[in-house]
Amino acid sequence: MSSFRSYFSDERIIRELCKARVKLAAKRHDALFLCRISRDAQERAASSISPVLQSIFPSRRQWHSFRPSRRPNPPSQNLVLHALVRAVLTLRKRQPQVAWAQELQKKIEQIRERVFEGTTFSFQPPRIHAALKDKKAHEYRPIAVFELEDRIIDSLTARYFRDNLDHALHDSCVAFRTGRDGTPPPTIHDVANQILAMNRRHRSKGIYVAECDIRGFFDCVAHPVALSSLSELIADAKRKQPSLAIEPRAIDVFNAYLRVYSFSVNVAGEATTALRRRDINGAFKWHEKELQLLHKTTSLPPIGVPQGGALSCLIANAVLHKADKELNRLKRRIRKSFRYLRYCDDMILLAQDQAVCNQAYDLYQSTLSDLKLPAHPPKSINHYSKTFWSGKSHLPYKWCRPSIPSHVPWIQFVGYQIRHDGTIRIRLKSLKKQFKKMTSLADSLLGTLNPDRSRPGEITPFARGIRKNGRQILYRLRQRLNSQAVGRRELSQSLSEPLPLCWASGFRGLLDKKIVLTHFKALDRHRERQLKRVAKRLASLPAIQQTKTGELAEALPYYGFPFSYFGQFKNRAK
Repeated sequence: MSSFRSYFSDERIIRELCKARVKLAAKRHDALFLCRISRDAQERAASSISPVLQSIFPSRRQWHSFRPSRRPNPPSQNLVLHALVRAVLTLRKRQPQVAWAQELQKKIEQIRERVFEGTTFSFQPPRIHAALKDKKAHEYRPIAVFELEDRIIDSLTARYFRDNLDHALHDSCVAFRTGRDGTPPPTIHDVANQILAMNRRHRSKGIYVAECDIRGFFDCVAHPVALSSLSELIADAKRKQPSLAIEPRAIDVFNAYLRVYSFSVNVAGEATTALRRRDINGAFKWHEKELQLLHKTTSLPPIGVPQGGALSCLIANAVLHKADKELNRLKRRIRKSFRYLRYCDDMILLAQDQAVCNQAYDLYQSTLSDLKLPAHPPKSINHYSKTFWSGKSHLPYKWCRPSIPSHVPWIQFVGYQIRHDGTIRIRLKSLKKQFKKMTSLADSLLGTLNPDRSRPGEITPFARGIRKNGRQILYRLRQRLNSQAVGRRELSQSLSEPLPLCWASGFRGLLDKKIVLTHFKALDRHRERQLKRVAKRLASLPAIQQTKTGELAEALPYYGFPFSYFGQFKNRAK
């Protein structure tokens, strides 16, 4: 078993720093999409460089010589991160006296000193970013943003706990896991496969399904519950591996993570005040009344863990580990088969017998009450309709061919919707998010042009430096939309080759399944619609309209299957 200090080795800290640098590079890359269209966009992108990260790394030009000669197969590795880590480790060894290498070593020692020196450890209070959750309700989600050093300490400490405690978690827990014995961790595709396997066995008779979702899980976890849950998980891990010993310093870091944040102070107080100062009409929703009923007091203990932190993912599995244990004990006690799966705070139950499904669901709800966690009120299904999809929690219902109104033909879990006959489709929320992403990219391009409506066709001072070749502008937009959809592909590539990192690769679990293809056609249509919208706007600007080869109205060529959403799945689906 590796020591806690070994998780803060030079190489591990360097890798975390490289992740932060690559993430910043990706943000700059998105900003630079517009830089050749607007000089102002280029200046904004240049100003986004972090002085700290810039001072501890070699120049960007030196990274490329360390890129692998061939892409890995499957192409899941971040090549930029791989190249940067190789560049830093090699150049640091060759030239330890260069300025960036010395600054890097200082940063490494500074991080280690914070963790291991002194009697106590503390995090800096995070900055709360208000992420829009529900536009109609003006509801925001609080995202905790820690400083660079704290993010690295959080990440490496969480890795230490996961590596040492993962073996104590049940197989029903499929989120935030680590691989064991050379096997990869479970994914949402594995969850879909388990549901499909049960569906194939019992399709003729139908399956009873129940679902439960916790209200604002990360904002409702009580700190005493998180501490006791971690202690219980450590005890379970020791029973399976008696030689296990979690170091006290790691526990100190975990305690500091809880101390630095609570919803009532950091969000309901400081962050909400910041929203008011910025004249934002919105709020961070909190279920205070439900929590007071669960805790049986109006004086609540510290509640809420930072959303976005690595240790928060550990807390999710540690807290709900009790529910996993209770459901597995029930399965052994009643000796009747049912399938229980949990992805973070989302849970689904599948059983042949309705009474068994009810019993398991009641036990899960009771365990949530013990953990002081409020669940969405469950809905009973008397008549299947579109309102079914708006429910977060459902009492047991029959999943089968809808021969009577209360039968439900579809179920939904972790990004997939599965029909009673085994057909899969992507859930509507994921599709809407991709539609919105394409629209947002087109809007940002049009916003960069910013023509003065009082002087049609003229370029305002804000848009100085615009490249006036409209065909090139459209080409850049199409290439960006294509790479978002299917990654960087070439016309010569076969569709049977593994997908690069892109939106379509996130649903690689569909490639050998019976799937609904109409959604992919809708995505292709929406992409072409955005291109036409931008082309029409460009055509209305005489200063940009003319190109070297003729009028902008000439359509750009459609590249076909290799670059379409539909083409990635049509020839692969069974």
